[in-house]
Amino acid sequence: MIKVNELILQQLGSIINREVEMPDVFLTIMRVTTSADLKYATVYIGVMPDEKADFAVHKLNLLSKRLQGELNEKVILRSVPRLEFRLNKGDKSLANIDDLLDKIKEEVGE
Repeated sequence: MIKVNELILQQLGSIINREVEMPDVFLTIMRVTTSADLKYATVYIGVMPDEKADFAVHKLNLLSKRLQGELNEKVILRSVPRLEFRLNKGDKSLANIDDLLDKIKEEVGE
């Protein structure tokens, strides 16, 4: 399962970067968890800025069937799992990066 999760993470990241337009949003796929029967995959994402997180999750879930179709063309699996996107709330590193970027902007602006 680890290899399947990693394969989905890599390919889906590439597809999202190429196919999904979200101006002013930095999106990262943090991890993928696939069910043992390969029917479902939960994709945990990190989003900057924080106030765009709900928008990004909503948009990706609306596009999930199209993204699943794209993924189906890129990977060889028995079946490509149904995708569900969720915000990765356990990782604060994106918030820390956002804070550091704000500090740099303040210093450069002074």
